[in-house]
Amino acid sequence: MNRFFLALQFLTLFRVKKNIAFDESELGRSMQYFPVIGALQGLLLLIVWYVLSTLLPDSLVTAILLLILVLTNGGLHLDGFADTVDGLAGGKTPEDRLRIMKDSATGAIGVVFVVLLLLIKFLALEEMPFDVKAQALIAFPMVGRWAMVPLAHILPYARPTGGLGAAFAGCGRAVFFKATLLTSIMIVLLFGLLALAIIAAIGIIIYMSSRFFRKKVGGVTGDIFGFHSEAAEVLFLILVLAMTNILALEE
Repeated sequence: MNRFFLALQFLTLFRVKKNIAFDESELGRSMQYFPVIGALQGLLLLIVWYVLSTLLPDSLVTAILLLILVLTNGGLHLDGFADTVDGLAGGKTPEDRLRIMKDSATGAIGVVFVVLLLLIKFLALEEMPFDVKAQALIAFPMVGRWAMVPLAHILPYARPTGGLGAAFAGCGRAVFFKATLLTSIMIVLLFGLLALAIIAAIGIIIYMSSRFFRKKVGGVTGDIFGFHSEAAEVLFLILVLAMTNILALEE
């Protein structure tokens, strides 16, 4: 359970145990529980949705859900998303990109992309069919947290000295397998076997993205983990919408 609490306290603002003894290897192994933490965040969203949907307009409830998701992890992944966009847009060399990502100031392009990202999430949740919305609310944060695990398994840490993502980069095969198995089981329970195609598609995109980031910065950083978590959430929602629309056409 120590690794579970490490994952919980790293990915969210919730503090269940004040003093957890760990080293960097334990922090890396805690990634096997990342999908579980994401599912718990999704469960919180589901409960809020059930409570507020009878009291407030749907669009306002959706906005509140996104706000809660951001607040529960302190905006950690959104910040990484913005920093990564800034680095890719402004850097000419791997060193330049890493330097820009490390800058605490968010550039205009990063802000624009964060706004677009949140807008797409909002619209995707608004358009989500009612009969799969509960499942989607649980699943999309789960898939976002899982997305960091294959990236950590594939890529080394990009910076010469350790940062926030150093303990996770290069995580072992067992951690990757456990996290992927947990995610796949939960996706099948929520959506059925067909939804495994969505996980496979996102996995392929993550692999292609890992090759891109290896070329651009030489590996992965904490910001790049956050970028992929946010991107995977959006991709999952879009692919679920596409899947439900295709199935509706066939009926």
